[in-house]
Amino acid sequence: MSRPLHVYAYVEAPFDLVTRLLAEDATRVLQHATDDAAEQAGQLSRPLRVAVGGFDVGRDVVIEVGDFEPRGITRSVVPLSWRAETGRLLFPELQAELEVSAVVIDPPLTQITVDGTYEPPLGAVGAGADRLLLHRLAEAAVHRFTHEVADQIRRLVEAMADDERF
Repeated sequence: MSRPLHVYAYVEAPFDLVTRLLAEDATRVLQHATDDAAEQAGQLSRPLRVAVGGFDVGRDVVIEVGDFEPRGITRSVVPLSWRAETGRLLFPELQAELEVSAVVIDPPLTQITVDGTYEPPLGAVGAGADRLLLHRLAEAAVHRFTHEVADQIRRLVEAMADDERF
């Protein structure tokens, strides 16, 4: 039973500029958005941590970054896959796309979306745990990642000279 995840954030930047950043080097953009990660040939390694009831729950994950794919005039995607570095049988693997889409041209607004699915681990036991808690943890982790990516894109755009923005 696959579970869907859909999280989005907005960046006040032109769609063309955001797609240019991702087209040039999506791994670098995502790399800078993660905590203590090291770039490794299209893979990122990062701690995935979520606070639950006063406890910090986490696992180190490997994020595989696919090739940037334009999908029309106002939409582009970067395929993503992430899995736990260790204990893979106990943690789900996420298959997703990081989608960038134009929302408004003036003033510029671009939507960053992570849309994907995962399979809860451990069959029926895992599905029950997923319904009780694990889905909320997965959703919170993807939410954090999506907003970190949006924040990094904002920082990259703000750091550009005015003549580079067009």
